[in-house]
Amino acid sequence: MKYFLVWIAVFTTFTFASVGTVKTVKGDVEIKRDKKTIHVQVGTTLNVGDIIQSKEKSLVAITFSDGSGISLGEKTIFVINEFTVKPKKKEYDVDLELKKGKAAFRSGKIGKLAPKSVKFRIPTGLVGIRGTKFVAEVH
Repeated sequence: MKYFLVWIAVFTTFTFASVGTVKTVKGDVEIKRDKKTIHVQVGTTLNVGDIIQSKEKSLVAITFSDGSGISLGEKTIFVINEFTVKPKKKEYDVDLELKKGKAAFRSGKIGKLAPKSVKFRIPTGLVGIRGTKFVAEVH
């Protein structure tokens, strides 16, 4: 039983490790995580699989674990499909999705180390990251 509990603790730590933190929030912003809704505030951590939704007259700024950042405007739906940046292991996979709304992205370490491993999905295509900043809007 003791070993089982240790395994659960290790599995949970690696499976649900934070990939980012909310740095700024204005208005009503929520995270859909599993079957829960979390009201966002400064310091809220983000995980792979989170769906961030900003309501009318709301915005949120997020800093990811590699120093990348994204600002989301009002009425935005944004998904963190994957965020793996492990330079020591040379593992890079960033997959972000803007389903609706506005986003301004700036790359951190990933933009220098492995820009081709960043996917920024939009409903009708895919934005390839080759520079350090871009803005996208989806209606």
